[in-house]
Amino acid sequence: MKNTLLFLLFLGITFTASAQETNIDLGARIGFNVSNISSDPSLLEESSELGTEFGVFARIGNRFYVQPGVDFVNNKVNMQRKVQPRAGESDDVRFRYFRAPVLLGWESDYKNRRGGSTPFRVMVGPSFAYNIGVSDNNLDVRRRDVRNAQFALHGGVGITFLRFVELDLMYNHGLTTVFNDSGSDGKFRNFSLTVGFSI
Repeated sequence: MKNTLLFLLFLGITFTASAQETNIDLGARIGFNVSNISSDPSLLEESSELGTEFGVFARIGNRFYVQPGVDFVNNKVNMQRKVQPRAGESDDVRFRYFRAPVLLGWESDYKNRRGGSTPFRVMVGPSFAYNIGVSDNNLDVRRRDVRNAQFALHGGVGITFLRFVELDLMYNHGLTTVFNDSGSDGKFRNFSLTVGFSI
């Protein structure tokens, strides 16, 4: 019993010391994305349009860190379907998601010629997204046609300037098909550029 108490005390002291040394930053970001859907047999044509996204995150760690977050994402694609109310018509469709990425990252201080530093980050990780709606459109694409749960891999780079302003360029590679149709094969491909801050 005494050994167990000593072991638990040791674990508590170790955990407390580790927590005090761990750096936790909170932040928010907003930006634009460009999305398209990879080859899908249900689509005759599709082209990328400019969408938006914003979210909040926590960065846990120092040089190496974990960064969970929650985003609201609006992917916009112009498309024409094989089966739709009016043949030959195309329309912009906005797919809206709540997304929860968990990124693993590494940060390095780049020393510039004037002696200052510009933190540079590299990050990668998975995300889970949940479909919360589809915009009104003339192609008869509805929320029920879109897969609710979607998974993706993220990778990107970022810099920090003016001490707390952050600029991130990310690539999102969808792993789950966009549409529910059993014959569907198209997945989201997405580039985003966001500006934010951390404290």
